[in-house]
Amino acid sequence: MTIWDFPNQQVVREDGSGPGIDTQAADAGAEAGEADEEPLEEMTKSELLDYAQEVGATADQSMTKAEIRAAIDETETADE
Repeated sequence: MTIWDFPNQQVVREDGSGPGIDTQAADAGAEAGEADEEPLEEMTKSELLDYAQEVGATADQSMTKAEIRAAIDETETADE
């Protein structure tokens, strides 16, 4: 059994962030515009299809997630 001395005590850093929050990484992601984007690996098939449509990739419901990701990757690399 674990006994906590001060169970309601919270650690707060000088910048006001709590424990486990990497504010530098969060700030860098927000500046790059990536803070709100969900990584492709974590998207559902329907989310991938929606994203594919946003970026102009050719994808449809009959494709697997891997095929949709490949189409997205192909379109994104062609845009660069």
